[in-house]
Amino acid sequence: MTSKKNKARSARETNRKFKKKANPLKIEKVEYIDYKDVSLLQKFMTDRSKIRGRGLSGVSVQEQRDVANAIKNAREMALLPYTKRTVSTRAPRAGADRREEEGVLELEDAAIPTGFEPEADLVEEPTVTEEVEA
Repeated sequence: MTSKKNKARSARETNRKFKKKANPLKIEKVEYIDYKDVSLLQKFMTDRSKIRGRGLSGVSVQEQRDVANAIKNAREMALLPYTKRTVSTRAPRAGADRREEEGVLELEDAAIPTGFEPEADLVEEPTVTEEVEA
């Protein structure tokens, strides 16, 4: 048995018609996907260097497999990056200025409490071995 929600959802999904994306390999008349053609391979990657799916790229199953293998080969040869760092500009937090004024320690300083002295018996002196002349 299916609920009314599922029936309504399935009816909506069957009425959708998707516009098929144009195949960029057919447009550029590419016969062989070469791992050295970095500009072509970057069209099939996101801004973070992930491989785009078949639905987003518009290629066939076999072409998607060839593109993925070419991208992986180019990454191995250091022609393409595995990942790219993206820096997002975010607004400063509300309490950031207040904490600086109060003198809260940074993460590097917070690891060692102030006024910490290691105990003498915990610190071992290096032992010196005397060389015996034969």
